[in-house]
Amino acid sequence: MKTYSIQKFTKSIIAIFLLGSTVLISNSNDSDPVWDHLRTKTILTTDPKDYKKAKPQYSPDEIVIKFKQEIPNAELGIKTKALGLQVNHISPRAHFTSAFISEGETVEQAVVRIKKDPNVEYAEPKYYYYAQAAAPNDTDFGKLWGLNNTNQTISSPSYTTNNPPGAAAIGKDMKVLGAWDVTSNCSSIIVAVLDTGINYDHEDLAANMWDGSASCKDKNGNTIGGGCPNHGWDFASGDNDPKDEEGHGSHVAGTIGAVGNNNKGISGVCQSAKLMSVRVLGIGGGTNTTVADGIYFAVQNGASVINMSLGGDSYSSAINDAIEFARTRDVIVVVAAGNETRNLSTGASYPCKNTNANLICIAALDQNYALADFSNYDTTTTASNRAVDFGAPGTNIYSIFGTELKSDEATNSHTGWTVTGSGGVNNYTWVNRNCSGFNILTIPNDCTLYNWALTNTTVYATELDPNMGIGTYKTFNLPTGATNITVSHQVIVEAKRDASDISCSDYGLYNGTSMATPNVAGVAALIRAYNPQLNYTEVIQKLIDGGTATASIASNTKYGKSINAEDSVKHLNQVTGVTATLQ
Repeated sequence: MKTYSIQKFTKSIIAIFLLGSTVLISNSNDSDPVWDHLRTKTILTTDPKDYKKAKPQYSPDEIVIKFKQEIPNAELGIKTKALGLQVNHISPRAHFTSAFISEGETVEQAVVRIKKDPNVEYAEPKYYYYAQAAAPNDTDFGKLWGLNNTNQTISSPSYTTNNPPGAAAIGKDMKVLGAWDVTSNCSSIIVAVLDTGINYDHEDLAANMWDGSASCKDKNGNTIGGGCPNHGWDFASGDNDPKDEEGHGSHVAGTIGAVGNNNKGISGVCQSAKLMSVRVLGIGGGTNTTVADGIYFAVQNGASVINMSLGGDSYSSAINDAIEFARTRDVIVVVAAGNETRNLSTGASYPCKNTNANLICIAALDQNYALADFSNYDTTTTASNRAVDFGAPGTNIYSIFGTELKSDEATNSHTGWTVTGSGGVNNYTWVNRNCSGFNILTIPNDCTLYNWALTNTTVYATELDPNMGIGTYKTFNLPTGATNITVSHQVIVEAKRDASDISCSDYGLYNGTSMATPNVAGVAALIRAYNPQLNYTEVIQKLIDGGTATASIASNTKYGKSINAEDSVKHLNQVTGVTATLQ
């Protein structure tokens, strides 16, 4: 959940002017599992273990022996058996064998003993080597500290704490590269993004959008005539085009499933997940009906993970029932903890505080894995009763909005602006005026405020009526398909403060538990893709078992852990009920 609003209120205005208006427009046009075959003399264990134990440096019961060249190839097996070993493999060309060691002897002991034989050139353990996932070639991958924390500095940060985090923070991330050693193929998994929509034509998202054009169902499970050609449904506006009109949903979708290794932009945690756009939040937010309908739609159309980077202060039975419906269909729902720095032991944030078994709630961590200063948390004494489950990267998260077009009139003119209302007792109004070479909109019709603010001249700004009621606006022509519009101005105000009525809140674009939530949804999708047989309970358990104990959330989340994709994916127990003995 992320807040964008900027609100500044003042009373007793003396003077105000507008310098430089800018309009930014987003244009929408713009593996298989890895197996370590460990042959043993006794049992192939299937118990979950720490990954470093499950991926050892060398075989626990087999060594490699290189014999001297004077030993004929025909005698390699005989010589090996004479050393009290059982031959597993003979390589005549390389002149070595691999063999199982004796009962009661360790690999280290066997190597030392066999090196003493005059016929042996060398002996060594049977070492294991594993695929290592390299960082993808996406041009902005280096900005994704949550996937690979190298103590990088995030430029123009919207969250300055722990940026950069310091050398000690290297590796404080979700270990996604290690998880990609196992699999990065999420093409079998549909992740529904219940949000402001998705900019589904974006070059880093288009290839991963869910295709509902041939057939899709409505929230009740009935076939929709004409399908869902735009990759989902819009419950906020009540139509079949869930294109993002604000940017939040696209940012979330990019974190989950931006196309990886395409030499463009970023990579999602699940590089090939099928992203379903379910627009439940309009410009003014959403309701319990739009959110509930969106959940039913996502489940009816095959989503196995639902991301909801949203929340509110009120519990809704309608939303709770929808999440329960998702549970009966084995769907995981990942939600945001909220950004009010609120202790949910007493405070409210829903659906985070819902108790559905298939729901997990995520707090935001910064680049040093400290709890973000805005993130909600829960210090309920009994840990199992805490609403917030895990922590995940949620500050300075770089992701997708859209291609921005810029219209800048900062240094030329402020023509075309319309003035409304009256200007108080002296009938002041906005005027277009040149002050020291800069064209500005200003009240009053002089440069006194400009000179006060931007020059070294000692001046007093002309005083205005505090009760004046005038406004100004301009109509901009937007290109077809625009999905994200930002209007920015440099506004300078000199005011007499009225302590009884002044407030200011400013939330950055790239911070929020909304940004942490899709990181976890992406990992859940990775787990489900790697082992589709796991149900939602087992997937959540893998997140618990693989999670990293994190001090900053040890006493204010249910599990006290941050998400670790590598250990959660490699903690999977792919084979069950299998024993084998050496024959």
